[in-house]
Amino acid sequence: MRGLLLSIQYASIVGLFVESWIIFRRLKHAPLSYLFLSCLAILVNNIGYLFQLLSTTEEAYVTALRFSYAGRIWITIFLFMFTIELCKVKFPKFIKNFFVITHILIYLSIITITKHNLYYTWTKFSTDKLFPRMLHGNGIVHHVFMGLQFFYIAMGFTWLFMAWRKANNRTRKKRLMAVIISFFIEFIFFIIHQIKLIELARVYDITVFGYVIGIVVMFVAFFRYDLLGAKEIARDFIIDHLSEGIIAVDTNDNIQYCNKTALEIFPGIESDSANLIQKIKDAVLDKDAISIKDRIYSAEENDLLRDKKNFGKLYVLFDTTEQYKHLKKEKYNLQRELRIDPMTGLYNRKGMEYFSDILYKEALQKGKSLFVCICDMDGLKFINDNFGHEEGDRAIKTLSQIITEAADGDDMAFRIGGDEFLILGLKDNTTNAADEFSAKAEKIIDERNQNLNLPYKIGMSYGPILQKITGAANEFSDLLRKSDTLMYEMKRQRGTYRR
Repeated sequence: MRGLLLSIQYASIVGLFVESWIIFRRLKHAPLSYLFLSCLAILVNNIGYLFQLLSTTEEAYVTALRFSYAGRIWITIFLFMFTIELCKVKFPKFIKNFFVITHILIYLSIITITKHNLYYTWTKFSTDKLFPRMLHGNGIVHHVFMGLQFFYIAMGFTWLFMAWRKANNRTRKKRLMAVIISFFIEFIFFIIHQIKLIELARVYDITVFGYVIGIVVMFVAFFRYDLLGAKEIARDFIIDHLSEGIIAVDTNDNIQYCNKTALEIFPGIESDSANLIQKIKDAVLDKDAISIKDRIYSAEENDLLRDKKNFGKLYVLFDTTEQYKHLKKEKYNLQRELRIDPMTGLYNRKGMEYFSDILYKEALQKGKSLFVCICDMDGLKFINDNFGHEEGDRAIKTLSQIITEAADGDDMAFRIGGDEFLILGLKDNTTNAADEFSAKAEKIIDERNQNLNLPYKIGMSYGPILQKITGAANEFSDLLRKSDTLMYEMKRQRGTYRR
């Protein structure tokens, strides 16, 4: 009997090692991480227990016991975490952390087991049976540990059965049932050992039998029912690495799944899920984009249907930042082209309507004056009638260059009609911009006429106005009228054309 039990112990260690290695090689999914840790914990426990069986002194037995508990203390909690991930249960992280800290404290009481009576109230080392054993009375920490294990088992079975009932995929049902059977076997042997239902349980930890049989069931599930869910893992892996964010919600708008990209887009998705889903819904309804930091996303909504039954919504978030920037640039270029006069390169009337409003508001806000000057070419009809329209266009281009040079660097020039131009600019209230523009414009016109040596003279009439902006009604329109009046006064003084 002794040799058989030792053989079983060795076999369980080898089996656990192989199982751990298989899981480790596929360790790319959260449930597998906890399954691997639980297998590792069972492996450490069984190795430690083997040392207990082979020990000949109390000191060696206690040392082996401490080693064994380095694994045993974590078996049920890791299987509990495995069940949470496998069944996709929403479990508070702070409670998980509380359980982990509790187990650490329990293990500390086991390490110092000879110095207090918290875990065992009394101990007596005995070698009168098949294997050496430690007779003991259970302390308060031991009761807490047992209570936690029963809690993990009860909750684990509840979640597994609920997930099994909800599963509408035959393979997933078989997979979950394999886990339930494996856990049930280990639970039965755990109960038999605790209440010493058979005589063997008094001299040997028969939970090892449960682990061995559970391993066999797990192996069957590995290769027959795809316990590790290779297809699901592959699907989740692909979804996680999509550039689009994927969020699935149930009929109550509770988030049931989100991929890695969605978590990167919305780091606080779990804490503010209601507002987030509403934000996405509004974007879909309004056909609007969602702006997050420096990125732009568009949202798409799809119904989650199976057998004509609605299970919720699937939202897909596309990163459209580059497309948005491109469209924005194209829109800007298009708008700019619409505001530019193709002949002169100056802004046209649409440009004047757009920028005049901006300059007026800025002048009002900063308490500055606005320089307004309407310019009208002299003698364009004479040029067109005597030298042709092509020469008339050349004269307009030449005048536009003169106006640009005469205006200050911060001023804006517009061609607002056939031979009519406008200059706008912000000025300090103390400047004498009107006189300065007149002197500069006349000088440039004279120089250009001398240098070009044309059969006609380039000339213009203009009405420079500089006025502090007060925000009065129709103030900008009044400035244009004043400038226009001054321009026509100059035209009358000079005549319609100067040769």
